[in-house]
Amino acid sequence: MVIVRGVAAAVLVVVLASFAATARAAGPLDTAIFDPETFAGPEASTAFARTRAAGATSVRLALNWIDVAPGGSQRPAAFDAADPSEPRYRWAAFDQQVRLAVANRLTPIVSIQFSPVWAQGPGEGPDGVVAPRPAEFGLFAKAAARRYGGGFGGLPRVRYWQAWNEPNIGLYFLPQFVNGEPASPRIYREMVNEFAASVKSVHSDNVVVAGNTAPFRDLHPSVLRVHNRWGPLTFMRELLCLSQALQRTCNAKVAFDVWAHHPYTSGGPQHTAVLPDDVSLGDLPEMRRVLSAGVRTGAVVSRAPVRFWVTEFSWDSNPPDTCGVPTALLTRWVAEALYRMWTNGVSLVTWFLLRDEPLTKSFYQSGLYYRGEATAADRPKPALRAFRFPFVGLRDRGRVLVWGRTPVRRPGRVLVEQSFRGGWKKLGVLRADANGIFQQRFRSAPVGSVRARLVTTGERAVPFSLAFVPDRFFNPFGHTVIFEHPEQKANC
Repeated sequence: MVIVRGVAAAVLVVVLASFAATARAAGPLDTAIFDPETFAGPEASTAFARTRAAGATSVRLALNWIDVAPGGSQRPAAFDAADPSEPRYRWAAFDQQVRLAVANRLTPIVSIQFSPVWAQGPGEGPDGVVAPRPAEFGLFAKAAARRYGGGFGGLPRVRYWQAWNEPNIGLYFLPQFVNGEPASPRIYREMVNEFAASVKSVHSDNVVVAGNTAPFRDLHPSVLRVHNRWGPLTFMRELLCLSQALQRTCNAKVAFDVWAHHPYTSGGPQHTAVLPDDVSLGDLPEMRRVLSAGVRTGAVVSRAPVRFWVTEFSWDSNPPDTCGVPTALLTRWVAEALYRMWTNGVSLVTWFLLRDEPLTKSFYQSGLYYRGEATAADRPKPALRAFRFPFVGLRDRGRVLVWGRTPVRRPGRVLVEQSFRGGWKKLGVLRADANGIFQQRFRSAPVGSVRARLVTTGERAVPFSLAFVPDRFFNPFGHTVIFEHPEQKANC
């Protein structure tokens, strides 16, 4: 295991106190978009501009190590993996993504994943991604952090670095178990520690994002044979050396500044997962509780308050996916999901995707745009408006609770109205704070709908009905595989 350097007890006390304070007081809500195919495609310039127009301030970019590094099954001779000027590296395509992101005033969050064969550790079979050797992962991370360190050939600086994608499932990380015992948490812990040491050696204020966990139990055959309920919380507790009761089980530490999760759900914004160690939207409080325990017990090493992010989330829409969420319900759910995540301390939410993928080739019709012949010809979905300017109205003990976040989280004044006898009456003018957040409880009958309008620009959020809307089951992505317990039934 890698030894984490420069850790002092005082640092851990500060982190713990800051994390507890964050848990008591909700803060900002940034939004981002993740669309790896579109961002790397020929119409990327349009895609990044539309991401900013969607109200996002960040963008998740996939840096596929295998696409940049030399191929083959053997490590090349005299290959300096930590040197971004190494002539066998191929950075040009990713350079363009970083440049376009920054040019469109988007903060890049770079996710390093998919190692070349020569960098992989021992694994199993071709039906999943074999985890890399931690030391090699660290060397490539150092090369990337140097290249995007702000002083290399005019390239912009990247500050946010994400270590791998969904390491808790065999689809992206093998082995999960060795000789019947959990292996992926230990391997991933070593990877994250190498990764953190590398990117922070370039800039000490670089931010390490870890976890990036999938929401449901692992369906990989090799895992099901050993543990048929191996979920994200199981993985997380093992990673943080925590028992089921959240007591310390070992002395290992892991260095990161942000814990990220992908809380896809088979229902609406408050839907909880079927299995106890799975984490959908409604289970985020439990994941936050585990994260808090990891900080409290000293398992997490960070010099700043540990943040909680969602780096991938969405629902498919109907149309075009007949198994997706109907348009009106999806629009409501998008706004409410952003609110629910914010109340659970999530400070950044990343939507997957910008544009639908073709129905004939992909399950993913979760874009904010209906796919056209070209990106410029795509049509916005109603849900785009809810993503850009989320606004909700909820019944609250006989009153009306309203909450919203302005586009691009700008401060300003917001007019809030409620439908009344066929028209609209003013409830009040609220001031959005420095993070663009506004909320208020009004002494008004919880009937009809509420709406919000920016006083300066006139931009309106989607009106939000105060009527109760029951939960409904929708398999994520309208996929033919039921991700949750097989007792669940698809709705189409």
